[in-house]
Parts: sequence; C-alpha cells; structure tokens
Amino acid sequence: MNIEFGKTPPEKLSEVMALLTLANLPVNDIGENVELFALETNEQIIATVGLERNGRIGLLRSVSVLDSQKGKGYGLLIVQKLEKYAEEQGIKELYLLTTTAKEFFEKKCNYKVIERTHVPTEIQSSQQFASVCPSSAVVMKKIIQS
Repeated sequence: MNIEFGKTPPEKLSEVMALLTLANLPVNDIGENVELFALETNEQIIATVGLERNGRIGLLRSVSVLDSQKGKGYGLLIVQKLEKYAEEQGIKELYLLTTTAKEFFEKKCNYKVIERTHVPTEIQSSQQFASVCPSSAVVMKKIIQS
C-alpha cells in the first residue's frame, strides 16, 4: 500500500474538513494561518494534521484518522511527518491542546503536559488556544529542535 503525506491541495480541502468535522474537531478557525496536511492512500484521505506557525514555534492541531483506519499507526505516522516538516521549516517547539488524546501524545509521541501559563504569548493569542478549545483542554509541548 502506497501512503503519501503532503499539504492538502485546494481540491481536497472539503474532504479534509469533512474528516475533521466527523472527528468533532474545530474547523471554524482554520484559515490561511493554518497549513493542513493529509495522509492518502489510493487517492483517499485517511488522516489529517494541521500546523499553525508563529516564528520558531508552532501549534499542532487537527489530528484525525478515518474511523476505518484507526489502530493502524496512521495517527503516529502523520504526527511524525508533521514534526519532520516543522523541523525543516525551522520550528523549534510544538504545542497542542487536546481533550481526548493526552495519552496518545504523551506515550506515543513524547509530548509533555505543561501549565497554560507556560505557553508562549504567540500560542496563547491563537484562536485555537484563546477561544476554540475549552479551558479544560490539556496543553502539551515537545521540543523538536534544540
């Protein structure tokens, strides 16, 4: 099976948004400031991830896997691919907010839980952090480049 990772082309954007909506992830704040990526096999999108950049830090977001493809390692694969891309772009730290996947990001992806007060202002001022995700969401961080 050939799996491809790449930026979501405009003609596939509606498919990605549909997958995010099915996963109960926010889409109303996705604009030009968010780069969306997808894993595809046989021209079908099976997983998504997003990156909201701010200088040398980034907000990892919009991680979803098609229900029929869960449990096959695609969530970890797409996060690893995004981290590699972010590192190549000069990003040193990635942050994320989650209400359901703390264990996945902690155990599989090596993110660490941090206090909201330790998040850089640039991330705190993002729509995702400031208003879209509930204050009960866990905040996590990973240094990807020293």
